[in-house]
Amino acid sequence: MINTTALGANIRELIVQASRGNEAQALRLAGLVQADLRTILSSPDDTPRASVDQTQQTLFAIDEVLMLVNQGDLQGALAAARDAGKEWRSTMQQD
Repeated sequence: MINTTALGANIRELIVQASRGNEAQALRLAGLVQADLRTILSSPDDTPRASVDQTQQTLFAIDEVLMLVNQGDLQGALAAARDAGKEWRSTMQQD
């Protein structure tokens, strides 16, 4: 079972690291978040459809973070990380 509080904290730390220009930490954190989100999405349970959709949107934003960091676009990665944070907060408010 994924600790959703820790997942939210990792997204917040990802935003901080991206804003500081720390590519290595941003990649590490985005990878952790991505793995956790994929685990959540692959879990067979009775998650409401809206929560699944929001989790998928969060994952799309994290995928974008990874792509942008790998391209050296930390400003774009920061914007995508902020989007991921907003999506994740929306997911948690629905539960």
